[in-house]
Amino acid sequence: MIISPGDAPTKHWMIVHIRNILFAGTESLEIAPGRWTDTFLYPISYNHSLPPWDYARAVRTKINTLAKYRRGASLWIQVESPGRWYLEQVNSALYGLPLATAITHRDIRPVLTDFSFIPQTFIKPSPGAPAAESWQPVDMANEEIQAVRVLARIKTGYTSEVASLAGFSIWKARRILRDLHKKELIVSHEQPLEEWDEKKRFYPSWSVKRKGISLALRSWGVPKGANFTAYKERRNPEDGRHRRTSRLWTASLRRAWVGAEIWTGWSEVQIPGLRTAPDALAWGKLDGHETLFWLEVEGGGTSGRVIMQRSAKRFRKAILYAEAHDLRLVFALLAKPWAGRAARLAFVGVPDKVAVIVADWKGFGVLPIPQWGRAVFGKKVRL
Repeated sequence: MIISPGDAPTKHWMIVHIRNILFAGTESLEIAPGRWTDTFLYPISYNHSLPPWDYARAVRTKINTLAKYRRGASLWIQVESPGRWYLEQVNSALYGLPLATAITHRDIRPVLTDFSFIPQTFIKPSPGAPAAESWQPVDMANEEIQAVRVLARIKTGYTSEVASLAGFSIWKARRILRDLHKKELIVSHEQPLEEWDEKKRFYPSWSVKRKGISLALRSWGVPKGANFTAYKERRNPEDGRHRRTSRLWTASLRRAWVGAEIWTGWSEVQIPGLRTAPDALAWGKLDGHETLFWLEVEGGGTSGRVIMQRSAKRFRKAILYAEAHDLRLVFALLAKPWAGRAARLAFVGVPDKVAVIVADWKGFGVLPIPQWGRAVFGKKVRL
């Protein structure tokens, strides 16, 4: 397809391939009079269960093959992102690619200055690339793909955890997971919840099968045979309550604060440069400001002094990251009540664009209302 100045971009592409590498299509962009690019398309979305840095690693799995077998090719990464942070993080993580790359919002056509360096151009439009079959099976809905992505990342999880991370209701997640089980992409485990669950009721947990992982990898654009493990949770705490609290963070926020926009979230993410993995990270908008919702879970198991010092260290790192990216920050500590009280001295001198909440880790959807420049404590951890 050829795009000239003034043309509107299209959202429906024909899948093409270079060797075994799939792309969403090709475009010839006339970036100078009579000079055309040979540009391959790679759409990505904030809502596909990968943090931006890990999605950038998926993009890198295609670069060498494209550069080797399509001399002069360039890349257009189309990012679906309701705010600026996700796109900016993808852009930063892909700095230095050996291929002229333009990274824009999904509906914004790139111009010359959007490319990382001047792409090679030709005197006539590109002939395109060979057509390929789509990676997505015809009987698979997008919502089913989303649930597979979540399970590929967390490996095993309860229905409520998948629902939280996929952005579904419990009822919708249960229906989708049952359909995926019938399609033999996931496995159901009938087992009781952990001992802390008072009802002692039996719920299925779900594990993804090998072909489910392969489907998730194809959906992220990772080619067959590529060495890509960045999709996994960075750690998997043995404590069931800790793990569950982290995975339910996004859903808990949506229930607690109706006025907040929670766009997406991830459990156990590794932020490059910080050498820290928040127990969960959500992203959205609060009081009209683009905001990160940073969660740390504290189960105790050590002295109050160590909890305070550990919380202070994590809090400082979160502040530095938010300030560096001009974002508002809600820093949350969900803990046993005594551990929340022990951490109180970690949250002195809260900056104006930061809010701190400390609450009982058993209170799903029960969170105090954040106040900028202050630390607010829930009822059970009230000082």
